Amino acid sequence: MSEALSTTADSELVARLDAFDAASVLAAKYYPEDDVRALEILRDKARSRLRHGTTLTVVAIAGATGSGKSSIVNRLAGTELTASSVRRPTTSATHAVVWGDEDAGPLLDWLDVTHRYQVDTSPAADAGSPDTPVLDGLVLLDLPDHDSTAVEHRIEVDRLVELVDVLVWVTDPQKYADAALHLGYIQPLANHAGILRFVLNQVDRLDDGGLAVANDFARLVAEDGIAGATVLAVSALTGAGFDQLEDELAQAIAARNAALVRVDADLAEAGNALQITGSFGDPSGRQREALVAGLAEAAGSEAAADVAQRHHVRQGSLTMGWPFTRFARRLARKPLADLPGPGRTGAAEPRADLALRDYAEAIAGDSDRPWPSAVRTAAFSERDELLDDLRRSVGRETVKAGAKPRWWTLVAWLQRVLAITAVVGLVWLVVVAILGGFFQFDTGPLLPPTPEAEWMPLPSALLIGGAVLGLLLSLLMRIPLSVGAARRGRTARKAIEKQVDEHAQSRVVAPVLIVAADRDAIAGLR
Repeated sequence: MSEALSTTADSELVARLDAFDAASVLAAKYYPEDDVRALEILRDKARSRLRHGTTLTVVAIAGATGSGKSSIVNRLAGTELTASSVRRPTTSATHAVVWGDEDAGPLLDWLDVTHRYQVDTSPAADAGSPDTPVLDGLVLLDLPDHDSTAVEHRIEVDRLVELVDVLVWVTDPQKYADAALHLGYIQPLANHAGILRFVLNQVDRLDDGGLAVANDFARLVAEDGIAGATVLAVSALTGAGFDQLEDELAQAIAARNAALVRVDADLAEAGNALQITGSFGDPSGRQREALVAGLAEAAGSEAAADVAQRHHVRQGSLTMGWPFTRFARRLARKPLADLPGPGRTGAAEPRADLALRDYAEAIAGDSDRPWPSAVRTAAFSERDELLDDLRRSVGRETVKAGAKPRWWTLVAWLQRVLAITAVVGLVWLVVVAILGGFFQFDTGPLLPPTPEAEWMPLPSALLIGGAVLGLLLSLLMRIPLSVGAARRGRTARKAIEKQVDEHAQSRVVAPVLIVAADRDAIAGLR
C-alpha cells in the first residue's frame, strides 16, 4: 500500500480495504468468475481514488435533456462556461469546473475528463460577495444527458456515476418521475444514499415555488429505497434556492470525507453482493457427533466387533486346542472373511455418503448459495481417502483382536506335552502289539504297570491320560477364551470408533472448517 494512501485515507477504511483484498481472494474460491472480477474492479477503483487524496471533492451534476444541468453549473461558477439548451443535448462531453488553487490535474486525468475550467476564488474575486460559501476544493462535473439518444453519452454518464464522490441528480417538473431516472440510476444506487443529492430545477415555472413537486419527487425517491432524501427546489434562471445548493456543496467540501463515504458505500454494496445470508452450523459441534456415528455404522464397527470376537476365539482354539483336532478348525471359514467396511458390503459406501451429505446439509443450514455447495464439496473432498482409512482401521483393529496373550503360550506348550505323551503311549502300544502279535515275542516286560494302578499298563495310561487331559484342557480354556474374546470385541469396536472420529476430523471436519472460516472472513466485508 502506497504512503500516499496511508496518509490521506481514513485508517479504518484502509484496514477495510486490506480485508477486502483478502476476502476477494477467498471469494474467488466460491463465487462465479464474473462476480469476483467485478469486486476486483471495485477494489482497484477505490484504491485509485484514495491515492488522489480527499482534499478535492468530485461532484457530478447529472440529469436528463433540458433539465438545466449546464445552467446550474454556470450559475455556480458565476460565468458562462458550458453551453445550455432546453431543446437538445448540447453537453456531448463531460466538463469539469475546479474551485481553488489545488492542482486537480492528476485526479481529472484519472477521471478521463479533458474539458477543464478554473474558478478564481481569490479574496479579490470574492470581495463583491462576502457571503458566498467557500467552495475551494470542489471539482464540479457537468455530465452528458443520461437520456441522450447518443449511446456514447449514456456510456460516459454510466462510467462517471461509478467514480465520482457526490452525485447531484437534476430534474425538472416535467421529468422528475421518468422511469429512466428512477429505474436506471436512483434505485441501483439505493445503497449509496450518502453520496446522492436531488435538485428540482425550473421551479420559477410553478406557482408554489416547486414545493408540491419537490415533495412528490422526494416521495418517489423514498420508494426507490432512499428514505429521508431532501429535494432542493432551485431555479437556474432566477437563482432561487441556490443558497441552499451552495451550502450543501460547501458542507460536502468542508467535511473532506466524500471520497471516503463513496468508497465505504461501494465496499458495503460489494459485501452485500457476496450474498452472505443465513447461518452456519458448528462444524465441531453436535453435527460432528452424528457424522462420526454414521461413519462408524458405515465402517461396521458393531459387525467388526463380532468378527474380532470370533477371530479371537479361532486364534485361541488354534493355539491352545487339542493338536489332533485343529485341522478341522483350519478348514472352517475364517471369521475375517466376514469383515465389514466400506467397499466390502453393498450398503456401506451409500451409508457413508449419507452421513457426509447429512453433515454438510446440517452445517450449511439456511445459508444462501454458494455456501451449501461449498460445504458439500469440502465434506466430500477426501471421500475416497476417508473410505480407505475406514477400511484399514476396521481390518487393522479386527486383526489385532487375534493377538496371542502370553498365557496362551503356556497352555500351548502344555498341550504339546500332553499330545506327545499320548503319542508315546500310542506308539508304545503299537510296538507291543506288533511284537507280540506278529513276531510272538514275550511283551510282558514292555508293559509295566502304571504306578498305583497295576490293572493298567503304563503305555495305555500315557495314551489315555494325554488324550483325556488334552481334550479336557481344550474344553476348560473355552471359558477364559470366551471372556477374552468378548473383551477383545469391545476393544476393537472402541478402537475403530476412535479412529473413525480421528479420520472424520481430518478428512471431513477440517475441510469444512476452512470453508466456514472463509465465509466468516468474507462476511466481515458487510
